[in-house]
Amino acid sequence: MKTGESKIPFHYKTIRITQSRINKGLLAIPVSLINYFPKDKRKVYVIFGRQEKANAKNFTPYNSSSRECRIGGMRDFYEKFQVKDGEELVIQIIDENKYRILTEDQFRASILKAEKDLDMVDDEGKADIILKKISLISNSNFEDTIYSEFFRLSQGIIEMRKYDKSKTIRKKESIPASIRKILAEVYKGKCQISGFSFLMKNGKPYFELHHIKPNLGNHLKNILVVSPNVHAQFTYARVVEFFDEQEWLRKVRFNDDEFLVKHIIDDLPRKFEKEVHYL
Repeated sequence: MKTGESKIPFHYKTIRITQSRINKGLLAIPVSLINYFPKDKRKVYVIFGRQEKANAKNFTPYNSSSRECRIGGMRDFYEKFQVKDGEELVIQIIDENKYRILTEDQFRASILKAEKDLDMVDDEGKADIILKKISLISNSNFEDTIYSEFFRLSQGIIEMRKYDKSKTIRKKESIPASIRKILAEVYKGKCQISGFSFLMKNGKPYFELHHIKPNLGNHLKNILVVSPNVHAQFTYARVVEFFDEQEWLRKVRFNDDEFLVKHIIDDLPRKFEKEVHYL
Protein backbone atom coordinates (compact mmCIF):
# COMPACT_ATOMS: atom_id res chain seq x y z
CA MET A 1 0.00 0.00 0.00
CA LYS A 2 1.15 3.50 -0.75
CA THR A 3 -0.41 6.91 -0.29
CA GLY A 4 -0.77 9.61 -2.90
CA GLU A 5 -2.23 13.08 -2.91
CA SER A 6 -5.97 13.17 -3.60
CA LYS A 7 -7.20 15.53 -6.32
CA ILE A 8 -10.37 16.15 -4.34
CA PRO A 9 -10.54 17.27 -0.68
CA PHE A 10 -11.35 13.83 0.71
CA HIS A 11 -9.40 10.86 2.02
CA TYR A 12 -10.28 7.56 0.35
CA LYS A 13 -9.04 4.05 -0.47
CA THR A 14 -8.52 2.43 -3.85
CA ILE A 15 -7.55 -1.02 -5.10
CA ARG A 16 -5.42 -1.22 -8.23
CA ILE A 17 -6.97 -3.92 -10.40
CA THR A 18 -5.03 -6.45 -12.51
CA GLN A 19 -5.95 -8.01 -15.84
CA SER A 20 -5.89 -11.56 -14.44
CA ARG A 21 -8.63 -10.68 -11.91
CA ILE A 22 -10.64 -8.85 -14.58
CA ASN A 23 -10.50 -12.00 -16.73
CA LYS A 24 -11.74 -14.09 -13.79
CA GLY A 25 -14.48 -11.60 -12.90
CA LEU A 26 -13.38 -11.18 -9.31
CA LEU A 27 -11.95 -8.52 -7.06
CA ALA A 28 -8.96 -9.58 -4.98
CA ILE A 29 -8.67 -7.73 -1.66
CA PRO A 30 -5.07 -6.78 -0.76
CA VAL A 31 -3.76 -8.01 2.57
CA SER A 32 -3.59 -4.39 3.77
CA LEU A 33 -7.41 -4.25 3.65
CA ILE A 34 -8.48 -7.68 4.90
CA ASN A 35 -9.31 -6.39 8.39
CA TYR A 36 -12.29 -4.60 6.83
CA PHE A 37 -13.71 -7.91 5.56
CA PRO A 38 -15.18 -11.07 7.12
CA LYS A 39 -12.94 -13.89 8.34
CA ASP A 40 -15.19 -16.63 6.97
CA LYS A 41 -16.75 -17.60 3.65
CA ARG A 42 -20.13 -15.93 3.17
CA LYS A 43 -22.29 -13.62 1.09
CA VAL A 44 -21.34 -9.95 1.20
CA TYR A 45 -23.48 -7.11 -0.11
CA VAL A 46 -21.99 -4.80 -2.69
CA ILE A 47 -23.36 -1.57 -4.15
CA PHE A 48 -21.88 -0.85 -7.57
CA GLY A 49 -21.28 2.70 -8.73
CA ARG A 50 -23.95 5.20 -7.67
CA GLN A 51 -26.69 2.58 -7.48
CA GLU A 52 -28.72 2.24 -4.28
CA LYS A 53 -29.47 -1.50 -4.44
CA ALA A 54 -26.94 -3.86 -2.87
CA ASN A 55 -26.06 -7.09 -4.68
CA ALA A 56 -25.24 -10.32 -2.84
CA LYS A 57 -21.82 -11.62 -3.89
CA ASN A 58 -19.75 -14.62 -2.90
CA PHE A 59 -16.89 -13.75 -0.59
CA THR A 60 -13.83 -15.90 0.04
CA PRO A 61 -11.60 -15.04 3.02
CA TYR A 62 -7.82 -14.93 3.07
CA ASN A 63 -7.53 -18.19 5.04
CA SER A 64 -9.15 -20.20 2.24
CA SER A 65 -7.28 -22.67 0.00
CA SER A 66 -6.72 -19.90 -2.58
CA ARG A 67 -4.86 -17.83 0.05
CA GLU A 68 -6.57 -14.81 -1.45
CA CYS A 69 -9.33 -12.62 -0.05
CA ARG A 70 -11.76 -12.04 -2.93
CA ILE A 71 -15.23 -10.97 -4.05
CA GLY A 72 -16.73 -12.87 -6.96
CA GLY A 73 -19.34 -11.92 -9.53
CA MET A 74 -17.59 -8.76 -10.72
CA ARG A 75 -17.64 -9.51 -14.46
CA ASP A 76 -20.73 -7.39 -15.29
CA PHE A 77 -19.28 -4.41 -13.42
CA TYR A 78 -15.95 -4.69 -15.25
CA GLU A 79 -17.66 -4.94 -18.63
CA LYS A 80 -20.17 -2.15 -18.01
CA PHE A 81 -17.51 0.37 -17.03
CA GLN A 82 -14.78 -1.04 -19.31
CA VAL A 83 -12.36 -1.45 -16.42
CA LYS A 84 -8.80 -1.98 -17.66
CA ASP A 85 -5.62 -3.37 -16.21
CA GLY A 86 -3.98 -0.94 -13.77
CA GLU A 87 -7.11 1.12 -13.08
CA GLU A 88 -8.05 1.95 -9.52
CA LEU A 89 -11.37 1.08 -7.92
CA VAL A 90 -12.61 3.08 -4.95
CA ILE A 91 -13.81 0.81 -2.16
CA GLN A 92 -15.98 2.14 0.65
CA ILE A 93 -16.91 0.27 3.81
CA ILE A 94 -20.58 1.16 4.29
CA ASP A 95 -21.42 -1.19 7.14
CA GLU A 96 -20.50 -4.63 8.43
CA ASN A 97 -20.75 -6.97 5.46
CA LYS A 98 -21.74 -4.11 3.10
CA TYR A 99 -19.48 -2.26 0.64
CA ARG A 100 -19.59 0.17 -2.28
CA ILE A 101 -17.29 -0.30 -5.26
CA LEU A 102 -16.94 2.24 -8.06
CA THR A 103 -14.29 3.39 -10.47
CA GLU A 104 -12.14 6.29 -9.40
CA ASP A 105 -13.43 8.31 -12.35
CA GLN A 106 -17.01 7.69 -11.20
CA PHE A 107 -16.12 8.72 -7.68
CA ARG A 108 -14.41 11.97 -8.66
CA ALA A 109 -17.09 12.88 -11.21
CA SER A 110 -19.86 12.39 -8.63
CA ILE A 111 -18.05 14.59 -6.10
CA LEU A 112 -17.28 17.32 -8.66
CA LYS A 113 -20.89 17.42 -9.93
CA ALA A 114 -22.27 17.72 -6.41
CA GLU A 115 -19.77 20.47 -5.60
CA LYS A 116 -20.81 22.35 -8.74
CA ASP A 117 -24.45 22.08 -7.64
CA LEU A 118 -23.46 23.31 -4.19
CA ASP A 119 -21.76 26.39 -5.62
CA MET A 120 -24.89 27.29 -7.61
CA VAL A 121 -27.49 26.79 -4.87
CA ASP A 122 -29.39 29.85 -3.62
CA ASP A 123 -30.90 28.52 -0.39
CA GLU A 124 -29.23 27.27 2.79
CA GLY A 125 -31.73 24.43 3.13
CA LYS A 126 -30.80 23.19 -0.34
CA ALA A 127 -27.13 23.66 0.50
CA ASP A 128 -27.63 21.41 3.53
CA ILE A 129 -29.19 18.71 1.31
CA ILE A 130 -26.31 18.84 -1.17
CA LEU A 131 -23.68 18.76 1.59
CA LYS A 132 -25.35 15.63 2.98
CA LYS A 133 -25.29 14.16 -0.54
CA ILE A 134 -21.54 14.87 -0.79
CA SER A 135 -21.13 13.23 2.62
CA LEU A 136 -22.89 10.12 1.29
CA ILE A 137 -20.90 10.03 -1.95
CA SER A 138 -17.56 10.45 -0.19
CA ASN A 139 -18.51 8.08 2.65
CA SER A 140 -17.47 10.80 5.12
CA ASN A 141 -19.33 12.06 8.15
CA PHE A 142 -21.11 15.40 7.80
CA GLU A 143 -18.60 17.37 9.88
CA ASP A 144 -15.63 16.13 7.83
CA THR A 145 -17.54 16.99 4.65
CA ILE A 146 -18.07 20.56 5.88
CA TYR A 147 -14.36 20.92 6.60
CA SER A 148 -13.44 19.43 3.21
CA GLU A 149 -15.70 21.87 1.37
CA PHE A 150 -14.34 24.75 3.46
CA PHE A 151 -10.82 23.71 2.41
CA ARG A 152 -11.85 23.52 -1.26
CA LEU A 153 -13.45 26.96 -1.24
CA SER A 154 -10.43 28.46 0.52
CA GLN A 155 -8.10 27.40 -2.31
CA GLY A 156 -9.62 29.54 -5.06
CA ILE A 157 -8.52 32.95 -6.27
CA ILE A 158 -9.97 36.01 -4.54
CA GLU A 159 -11.85 37.97 -7.22
CA MET A 160 -13.48 41.37 -7.30
CA ARG A 161 -16.98 41.44 -5.88
CA LYS A 162 -19.73 41.41 -8.50
CA TYR A 163 -22.85 43.56 -8.63
CA ASP A 164 -26.41 42.38 -9.11
CA LYS A 165 -27.91 44.03 -12.17
CA SER A 166 -30.73 46.53 -11.65
CA LYS A 167 -32.31 49.27 -13.77
CA THR A 168 -31.97 51.83 -11.00
CA ILE A 169 -29.17 50.85 -8.63
CA ARG A 170 -26.13 48.65 -8.44
CA LYS A 171 -26.38 46.20 -5.54
CA LYS A 172 -23.40 44.15 -4.38
CA GLU A 173 -23.89 40.40 -4.74
CA SER A 174 -24.97 38.57 -1.61
CA ILE A 175 -22.97 35.77 -0.01
CA PRO A 176 -23.87 32.38 -1.59
CA ALA A 177 -26.05 30.09 0.49
CA SER A 178 -23.40 27.35 0.33
CA ILE A 179 -20.80 29.60 1.97
CA ARG A 180 -23.26 30.81 4.62
CA LYS A 181 -24.13 27.20 5.45
CA ILE A 182 -20.51 26.06 5.63
CA LEU A 183 -19.46 29.01 7.80
CA ALA A 184 -22.43 28.48 10.11
CA GLU A 185 -21.44 24.83 10.60
CA VAL A 186 -17.72 25.46 10.96
CA TYR A 187 -17.85 28.28 13.49
CA LYS A 188 -21.19 27.38 15.14
CA GLY A 189 -22.16 31.06 15.03
CA LYS A 190 -19.25 32.15 17.24
CA CYS A 191 -17.46 35.37 16.33
CA GLN A 192 -13.99 34.69 14.94
CA ILE A 193 -12.63 37.65 16.89
CA SER A 194 -14.49 37.80 20.20
CA GLY A 195 -15.86 34.25 20.39
CA PHE A 196 -19.26 35.72 21.33
CA SER A 197 -22.57 34.30 20.15
CA PHE A 198 -26.16 34.04 21.33
CA LEU A 199 -29.14 31.91 20.39
CA MET A 200 -32.12 33.39 18.62
CA LYS A 201 -35.70 32.46 19.46
CA ASN A 202 -35.57 29.69 16.85
CA GLY A 203 -32.63 28.09 18.67
CA LYS A 204 -30.06 28.96 16.02
CA PRO A 205 -26.96 31.06 16.80
CA TYR A 206 -27.03 34.64 15.56
CA PHE A 207 -24.05 35.90 13.61
CA GLU A 208 -23.25 38.37 10.86
CA LEU A 209 -20.89 38.00 7.91
CA HIS A 210 -18.34 40.70 7.25
CA HIS A 211 -16.46 41.32 3.99
CA ILE A 212 -12.94 42.32 5.04
CA LYS A 213 -12.39 44.17 1.78
CA PRO A 214 -15.84 45.32 0.57
CA ASN A 215 -14.92 45.36 -3.10
CA LEU A 216 -13.53 41.83 -3.12
CA GLY A 217 -15.73 38.80 -3.73
CA ASN A 218 -17.19 36.03 -1.62
CA HIS A 219 -13.99 34.14 -0.90
CA LEU A 220 -13.50 32.51 2.50
CA LYS A 221 -10.37 34.58 3.04
CA ASN A 222 -12.45 37.72 2.62
CA ILE A 223 -15.39 36.78 4.89
CA LEU A 224 -15.53 36.67 8.68
CA VAL A 225 -18.18 35.33 11.05
CA VAL A 226 -18.64 38.19 13.52
CA SER A 227 -20.89 39.39 16.32
CA PRO A 228 -22.95 42.57 15.75
CA ASN A 229 -20.64 44.55 18.06
CA VAL A 230 -17.50 43.49 16.18
CA HIS A 231 -19.22 44.12 12.84
CA ALA A 232 -20.00 47.70 13.95
CA GLN A 233 -16.40 48.22 14.99
CA PHE A 234 -15.21 47.25 11.51
CA THR A 235 -17.49 49.99 10.19
CA TYR A 236 -17.00 52.80 12.70
CA ALA A 237 -13.72 52.29 14.62
CA ARG A 238 -10.20 53.05 13.49
CA VAL A 239 -9.20 49.70 12.01
CA VAL A 240 -5.76 48.27 11.25
CA GLU A 241 -5.60 44.77 9.73
CA PHE A 242 -2.68 42.34 9.67
CA PHE A 243 -2.56 39.57 7.03
CA ASP A 244 -0.28 36.56 6.63
CA GLU A 245 1.47 35.44 3.42
CA GLN A 246 -1.57 33.38 2.37
CA GLU A 247 -3.84 36.45 2.70
CA TRP A 248 -5.67 35.26 5.82
CA LEU A 249 -6.48 38.08 8.26
CA ARG A 250 -4.56 37.16 11.43
CA LYS A 251 -4.90 40.17 13.69
CA VAL A 252 -7.06 43.29 13.82
CA ARG A 253 -6.74 46.49 15.82
CA PHE A 254 -9.86 48.45 16.74
CA ASN A 255 -8.70 51.87 17.95
CA ASP A 256 -6.04 50.82 20.53
CA ASP A 257 -7.17 47.23 21.17
CA GLU A 258 -5.72 44.29 19.25
CA PHE A 259 -7.45 40.95 18.69
CA LEU A 260 -6.36 37.66 17.13
CA VAL A 261 -8.59 36.16 14.43
CA LYS A 262 -9.52 32.48 14.69
CA HIS A 263 -9.45 30.49 11.43
CA ILE A 264 -10.57 26.88 11.09
CA ILE A 265 -8.13 26.46 8.19
CA ASP A 266 -5.38 26.12 10.82
CA ASP A 267 -6.97 22.87 12.02
CA LEU A 268 -7.39 21.30 8.56
CA PRO A 269 -4.89 19.13 6.66
CA ARG A 270 -2.87 20.90 4.01
CA LYS A 271 -3.54 18.07 1.59
CA PHE A 272 -5.81 15.06 1.32
CA GLU A 273 -4.59 11.55 0.62
CA LYS A 274 -5.82 8.45 -1.10
CA GLU A 275 -4.57 5.00 -0.15
CA VAL A 276 -3.72 2.86 -3.17
CA HIS A 277 -3.75 -0.85 -2.26
CA TYR A 278 -1.90 -3.40 -4.36
CA LEU A 279 -2.01 -7.18 -4.53
